[in-house]
Amino acid sequence: MPWQGAKRPARALLSMATRAHTVPKFYLGGFAAPESLNDRDPFVWIGTLATGEVKRRSPKNVSTVPGLYDGPGGLEDVDKTIEAYLSTIEAAAASAIRGFVATSPGSQTNPPPAIWRFLAWQAARTPGWMHVVQRSVDDWHPDEVVDVVEPPPEGWDSMKGRPGVHWVENPESHERRQVTGADELAAFRRLGWRWVLSRDDQLELMHLQAWYFQVRHFPRLSWVRLDAPPGESFVTSDRAVTWAASGVADSPPAALKDLTAQLVAPLTCRTALVGRNDTAPLQVTPREINRFVACTASSWVVGSTRAAVEQAIADRIATLGH
Repeated sequence: MPWQGAKRPARALLSMATRAHTVPKFYLGGFAAPESLNDRDPFVWIGTLATGEVKRRSPKNVSTVPGLYDGPGGLEDVDKTIEAYLSTIEAAAASAIRGFVATSPGSQTNPPPAIWRFLAWQAARTPGWMHVVQRSVDDWHPDEVVDVVEPPPEGWDSMKGRPGVHWVENPESHERRQVTGADELAAFRRLGWRWVLSRDDQLELMHLQAWYFQVRHFPRLSWVRLDAPPGESFVTSDRAVTWAASGVADSPPAALKDLTAQLVAPLTCRTALVGRNDTAPLQVTPREINRFVACTASSWVVGSTRAAVEQAIADRIATLGH
């Protein structure tokens, strides 16, 4: 009994947390600088959006958050963690992406299921998307009538829910309380209290959102494989799967039904997938894809060349002004 029933010190808890990568190391390795591929520790070029600084960094040191996925997140076995669950998804995706991008352009236009599953989770697991979810929760009011724009996937009714314990916060005094059940949560929302998503809330919503991406949103889109010509390359970002509708980033996933919606998923610096509600031929350059990626990123952009990252950031500033 090393803790003798007392609460563990914050430093000890931090040391026990898993070093989670919000964008996986294996995936970032697909954007490694060509001149570093024979090194023991290849590097990528990373550009920070806040400062515009571009520098070299090892993929293992990019996008890490201690303990981010250390929870069951809707898994039936409460002793399991989303972190371990994601590791199996990433292992399958690593092999599938290598095989897919190795095929000649046009010979294989439909990626295997392991890639779609990985992309669905990547779309839902980033801190940037978690912040969007918190903002949507802040805007929710229990007395508003909201049309259901997306029917739940098959099997929804058979899910086993966990006890409805949530945290609410008084926006004036910042007092926090724990509430139980949807009725008590709604009562505090009517009083103006915020619903503060806990780690368990975030992970469970992440799991459900990934499910929706995989079985609802992705299958409806028309997908195009793009391969960069010699001398050009794709970049990725902290939002490795990103989309916009009517030119607006951070649109809810239901907006992917919009005729203007576009979803971009770079697989490596050489190959990217684009999903649209249009079957017409897509004429787009890597630079245009990279501008889209940079404009929808939250904090950083990564690429295999300094020039590609610098150009993407410059195009973001020209488009957004920052």
